[in-house]
Amino acid sequence: MKGSKYGYIIGLIIGIPLFAFAVNYLFLKGNRASELQVNQYLKNSKIETFTVNNWIGQGSEQYIVALQRGANSAFIEWFTFYDDSKKKFFNLYTFSYLENNQQGSQRVSFLGYVEDKTVFTGYVNQNQLQNPKYGTKENPVPIWPKDLLQYNGKINDKIELEAKTFHVNSQTNNIFIQQYLSRFMPKDEYKKMFNK
Repeated sequence: MKGSKYGYIIGLIIGIPLFAFAVNYLFLKGNRASELQVNQYLKNSKIETFTVNNWIGQGSEQYIVALQRGANSAFIEWFTFYDDSKKKFFNLYTFSYLENNQQGSQRVSFLGYVEDKTVFTGYVNQNQLQNPKYGTKENPVPIWPKDLLQYNGKINDKIELEAKTFHVNSQTNNIFIQQYLSRFMPKDEYKKMFNK
């Protein structure tokens, strides 16, 4: 009886983490974007300024980040708009539940209420911007948020809280882009972009 008890304990200590590692490695990594590829994606990106009066669409998708302790899932969230100057559709992407302070869900909350002149900066990958497959309503160009400059016609100290919440620091932005490249960029495009 004692032997089966120890076997059970050893199974829990070794078996469950080993199972989680195998599932994460085999099924939940997608394209497996490395730090080098995230940096390459960012190197080919520019910070651009956009003005939006309202979103023409928005959505979200829940996905499993990894089998781990605590929260296993997150949401990718997007807000779609058309930019007259570039004559293209864009998706402003952000993630919820990847940041420890829940800032992602707060960011998504107030972005849902854009209904007047709102100005922000974001990273745009130039390869995707110039790719004719991107920019349609069905396949908008991705944007990664940087800073909020104006919110529903309000500027400066009137949007202090929203600007602080909208801001995505470089470390968090790298996590967002790594998740996007690994889990949401189509495999064929990923291989083409990174010569794989």
